[in-house]
Amino acid sequence: MTISIAWTRKEHDIEQLVFVSDSRISAGEKFDACPKMLALPRGDCGVSYAGTSGDALSMMLQLSLAIQSYPAAMKRSLELSALRTHAIKIFNAMLKEIQLGQIHGNPSTTRTNASFIFGGYSWRAKSFQFWSFRYSKTSNEFITRKPMNLAVDTETNTISTDTNLRKKHRLLGRIAFIGDQAEAAKRLVIQKLNEKLRDDPGLSRLHMEPFEAVRDMLRDRNLRDFPDKDSIGGPPQMMKVFQYSQTASFAFRWSDSDETIRPFLNGRPCVDYEKLDILCLDPDTLEATYMGDQKQAPQDSTDDETALEGTLSGRQSVAIVGVAKAPDEEDASV
Repeated sequence: MTISIAWTRKEHDIEQLVFVSDSRISAGEKFDACPKMLALPRGDCGVSYAGTSGDALSMMLQLSLAIQSYPAAMKRSLELSALRTHAIKIFNAMLKEIQLGQIHGNPSTTRTNASFIFGGYSWRAKSFQFWSFRYSKTSNEFITRKPMNLAVDTETNTISTDTNLRKKHRLLGRIAFIGDQAEAAKRLVIQKLNEKLRDDPGLSRLHMEPFEAVRDMLRDRNLRDFPDKDSIGGPPQMMKVFQYSQTASFAFRWSDSDETIRPFLNGRPCVDYEKLDILCLDPDTLEATYMGDQKQAPQDSTDDETALEGTLSGRQSVAIVGVAKAPDEEDASV
């Protein structure tokens, strides 16, 4: 299974969408180097998954391939909420290809336990939008859920998750959790925010508390929920979507199976000779080190956002051409 979280974060009054997850899959063995999130090829959005990797990872990869082969989606003229509709239709069509009881001794009666977080920057709404996709046994299809609010209740000076914000609420950000350890992660994020709120009653934004929760859960089994406290593991993974419609993955310095600290990217240990055009973060201080050619390293950077601007600027571009209708209104051959 998995823990995966996405949330909106502000840095220097600039918002970003952050995805974080663990790296473990379990199928009779534990494999701690599985990618659990994917920057989608149009550049302005990403997806992460939880659940059985055979289903979930396949669906995530098929969504990426579908975008590549659909010009309106690839050029971003298909707006983000319409792409969400397209993604749900792809996943639901794939559901029908899962045949239960075909393997001898397979007692499963549930078509899938896969879930996803999909989101990015909407040029139409001029804001970040993201949703969780969860399988409904009742309707036998994936359904969407909006993210929850995390806000300060100014009357009690505590963190609130109320769906409807009132005058007494000061919104910190929006957040979505998926995976079998989602409730444990939610409790830990709220605990961390309440602790910060006691020290800083003016707390006004979500920062990296969700990442800190995942990091701490990966290090300490006691922070995880039953029945399977070993369902998550490996190094953390992180991807960000920026307002200028680009995505970036980050490596982390983490301990490998030999207790050696080394960079891990998307769950895998980086090979010593690799020069990668990415930033490697210390999981405790979040200080960033550029892993590529030092001649191209970001200059005079004091945080990962500033460094990333220098790293990505001028290296990627995706054209925005025209405006497309939603998938059910437009011929897919456009």
